[in-house]
Amino acid sequence: MNKIIGLLLLSLAVSIQAEPLLVPGKPGEDKLMQSVFEEIVQRSDRFDSLSHYYGNAGDPNTTKMIEDLDSGHLHITYVATSLDNESKMSPIYFPIYRGLLGMRLGLVRSDKTNTFAGVTRINQLKSLTACQGRAWPDTDILEANGIKTAQSLKYPNMFPMLEGGRCDYFPRGVFEPFTEVVAQKEYNLAVDEYVMLRYTMPFFFFTAKSNPELATHIQDILYEMFEDGTYERLFFNDNEVAQALRLAKLQDRTIFDLDNPNVSPATRNIPNQFWYDPLKGAQ
Repeated sequence: MNKIIGLLLLSLAVSIQAEPLLVPGKPGEDKLMQSVFEEIVQRSDRFDSLSHYYGNAGDPNTTKMIEDLDSGHLHITYVATSLDNESKMSPIYFPIYRGLLGMRLGLVRSDKTNTFAGVTRINQLKSLTACQGRAWPDTDILEANGIKTAQSLKYPNMFPMLEGGRCDYFPRGVFEPFTEVVAQKEYNLAVDEYVMLRYTMPFFFFTAKSNPELATHIQDILYEMFEDGTYERLFFNDNEVAQALRLAKLQDRTIFDLDNPNVSPATRNIPNQFWYDPLKGAQ
């Protein structure tokens, strides 16, 4: 009897200590991050539910999310990593999208779909000019690798720049170009089918700078999820990921690996199995 009472008291203590995991994103949103949050709650003894701090308003900019981490309004957030972000928050060294955000496909003019046909060497790639945002981290990566860029401060300007011939292609993440071709119908756009640029620029979860212990706790859960196959199941079942991989046909492209000089040693040392390999596909 005493043993049963003790177990009941322990269960009660755990339930009292558990709290909602305070996260960004919208309630009910069909996104990989939300599926992962739900699995973290299932596996953690610290959290019993999800609470979306921003509700249906959508996520603010990174600066605001860092402030909300520091003030305790969020337990965790997600953003593309950088040396600056890793200095201001506690990073969880696990690539949420398994490196897909660093895989770039070119938007080209629909009358120049052969722009990359036969481009198999880096000097050929360097002869072409990429449209880029002036303050985008990708721009620094491309230029550090000798890739020419034509820049603008505003994203909407990229499409008339491309159509007008100021650049030869507009590198986009694998999730982006197919929807942009539809959304930007006034421009004559197509998605290149020959080449992929690839560099290390993963999306990480982050906790507050003052709470590295929580980052370690969640990282342990993510590693456990990957080890037992749960993470790969969530990844390949995600609608956004599945559609991007189906349309992009990454395995059929010439891959140019570029160096990102702005990643930390810890990011470079992420285990290889966490990165998606387009030549192997789903295992």
